[in-house]
Amino acid sequence: MYVQHCVCVLFWLCVCAVVTLLSGVLSSDGTVLTVPSGENRAERDPPSPPEVRCWSPSYPFKALCSWPEPPQTQLPIQYIATYSMKGGEIQQCHPYPTSVHPLPSPESSLPGVNGSSPGARWLCVLKGLKLYTSYKLNITGVNRMGSASHLQAFTVEDIVKPDPPVNVTVQVIPGKLRLLVKWAPPPSWSDHTLFPLKYQVRYHWDNKGTPHEITLDPFEDTKKVLPGLSPERSYLVQVCSMELMGLGQSSDWSLPITVTIPAH
Repeated sequence: MYVQHCVCVLFWLCVCAVVTLLSGVLSSDGTVLTVPSGENRAERDPPSPPEVRCWSPSYPFKALCSWPEPPQTQLPIQYIATYSMKGGEIQQCHPYPTSVHPLPSPESSLPGVNGSSPGARWLCVLKGLKLYTSYKLNITGVNRMGSASHLQAFTVEDIVKPDPPVNVTVQVIPGKLRLLVKWAPPPSWSDHTLFPLKYQVRYHWDNKGTPHEITLDPFEDTKKVLPGLSPERSYLVQVCSMELMGLGQSSDWSLPITVTIPAH
């Protein structure tokens, strides 16, 4: 029989999980593990703790949390996800599996699991977040042999990570050893007026050379001239975005664009 237990500690953290008469085990690294009593330990196969990564591409109102799909050899797992601020109501986050990440830019930085198919992940959307507020996140994986939880405290400012700029173009300025780079802000960002972004441009010779990076001044336009380039050389150009005050992380780099400077 499956029953749901909710335990509140102090007054701000509630842990909920669907279990089958589970007895608790706490691992040396603090991971919460539960396994049924009365069985041979060698036969127990509870899920591993989810390897969760959270980031906010839509600061400050929304964040995403994602974790890899376990190997197919494991028992089927049900995930229960909740989050709450101190003294606040526990909110449900409804995880769903996705083989194609809706926001692919963070995919390469997310932890992988051996045996998972590429891109197979679970995704959970945290909505209604508030500025400079501490939240507690609980994501619990449950199968018929037990459960394991990922517990995390965060503020949305800690996990800011914009998506890369879009519509990046690079063109040679006629008669000059220069390139003009243009782009548009990531459309997933919540408000470019109240929460502006700044940008960084990276360029280097094709397949070799030391990358040069230029950080634009705050409120500088979404374009940049790259001067002092060498004729008959091919350059790779990329752009990334970051929150104006440097909160969280910068975005991943946009896909590289290759442009060749003609003979001068």
